Amino acid sequence: MKRNILDSFFDRLDKIDFRSELGDIFSSLCLGANKLGRALSKQVLCLYYTLKDGDLSGSEKIWIYLALLYIILPGDIIPRRIFGLIGLMDDFAVVAYVIGKVKHKITPEILAKVEHQLDEWFGYEIKKGVSK
Repeated sequence: MKRNILDSFFDRLDKIDFRSELGDIFSSLCLGANKLGRALSKQVLCLYYTLKDGDLSGSEKIWIYLALLYIILPGDIIPRRIFGLIGLMDDFAVVAYVIGKVKHKITPEILAKVEHQLDEWFGYEIKKGVSK
């Protein structure tokens, strides 16, 4: 019985067009990028573009949305305002966990979009002594 309820829930979830909600999420990510830094922003953008471009199951969409909301919303388990850099640890943990769940859906095209967006936000990254 429980399994049928969950299957029904995920079937309905697959029919929802999440892409219409992504503009607001992206705007929030842009505003918070400097606070998150390039490393965490890269992981968050991987989730964002995977959600936007990927072929995901209902549960994968939920995991990504929950992670993105956790990053965007002001409430944290370990608040950044109080604990500074240590306050980012819970954000890293949430994002890392969800990345692990959807890493098979992160394509080279998604990674290229992520790098392009990071370069716009933070400037070009210097690799091996040569700027891009």
